[in-house]
Formats: sequence, C-alpha cells, structure tokens
Amino acid sequence: MALSRLLTLGLCVLSLLVLPGQMEQCECQGPRGLPGPPGPPGPVGPSGGLPGRPGPPGESGPTGLSGPPGFPGVSGRVGRDGVPGPPGPQGPAGATDLDLEPLQESLVKLELAINYDFARRVDKKYFVSHKRQGSFDDAVQFCTKRGLVLALPKNEEENTALTQVFEGAFNNAWLNVDNSKEGKFQLDLKGHPLTFSKWGDGEPKVPNGDRGCTMLTESGAWQVTSDCSFNAYIMCEI
Repeated sequence: MALSRLLTLGLCVLSLLVLPGQMEQCECQGPRGLPGPPGPPGPVGPSGGLPGRPGPPGESGPTGLSGPPGFPGVSGRVGRDGVPGPPGPQGPAGATDLDLEPLQESLVKLELAINYDFARRVDKKYFVSHKRQGSFDDAVQFCTKRGLVLALPKNEEENTALTQVFEGAFNNAWLNVDNSKEGKFQLDLKGHPLTFSKWGDGEPKVPNGDRGCTMLTESGAWQVTSDCSFNAYIMCEI
C-alpha cells in the first residue's frame, strides 16, 4: 500500500513537470485556500427597451385654501376732468332769525326742565318739580325765585300731566289761582282770567277767612282749602 501511494505521488510530480499549466485531479492536490477580495464592478450593461406610453391623467384633487391677499397695486393716473353738468335746481331759502326763535325758545325751556326731578312737556309748556311739598306761599316763592310761575293747566291734557307727579300718600299740588274774594276764583295770581278750570263737586268753596288756596287733587279735580299752610306739591311751569 505504501508503495502504491509513492508511485501515485511520483506520477503527479512528473505530470506537473512534463505538462505545465494542466491541472488534473489527483490525490496529491492540497486544501482550498480562502476566497480572494471582490473584483471591481463591470461596465454598465445596455439600456432596456423603449419607454412605454404615458397613462391617462388622474382625477383632480380638492381645492386648496385661498392664499393671503396680495399687496394693493399702484394707483393709476388721474383721468381728465369731465364735462361740467347742467346747473341743479335752486334750493330752498335759508331759515331766518324769526324762524329760529321758536326753536331757540324750546331749547332754553328744555335746558331748564332737565334740572328738575320731575318734568312733563305738553305742547310748548313744561311742568317741573323737585317733588317737594310746602305751603302755598312756599310754592309761589320757590317758582318766583327761579323766574317761573306756579303751575296752572290750560286744558285737560295739561291737567292730567300735572297729576303724574303724585306718588305715595302725597296727592295734592298747588295751583296758580287767586282765591281771594276779589278774584272770585276766576283769575290767576297776576290777574289774568282763567281759560280752563276743573272744579270738583261743591267747588269752589268760599274760604272761611279772606283767603283761600286752590289745590289739584289726585283725581284731577280742583278744590279750595282755607288752610294755605297745608303741605302740597310745589309745581312750576316753564
């Protein structure tokens, strides 16, 4: 057996010497070595076939949000003046001083009226009060000091407006009526004849003394009292 192996090994050596470059499988071949490092990449191969046809367009997407407004553009040049139009119709004449007098008078009365706790307007007249009570003489003095006169209604509407000052248990107001025997209840304190009156049942009563005073009651009726010191509402008129 040993001789046979030696003979085989000799034949292998002989074959390498006699026929160089030829490798034959023989039992004399050594173990496989480790793989070598990878070689460099090869050249790029030829491109593929022709590109295919484009597909159909897709569906439209949703509308996006509006963007912010842009900056204002530059103003254009001023155009030429147009042809003047025909003259318009003549306007109404301006107000004269006489036309303004009623308005000025009304404003003056309003400025005075707003200074009181109670104010009622009837036509061009204001009835005003601080909702205070006092005697008849107190009432006359209070109004006179302010350049006013004690209230005296001239019609049913004014008479009703005066009753609106009443509240609680106080339901009487002094009226500008001359109740002396000389006046006979038909004059105001300045001697002007009354143009309106609303006497209650049995009124006007003759006062016990030389003097009486007229009051407006809650019902709107007028009555005479001999007690002129009685506390009733003080009401003036503007």
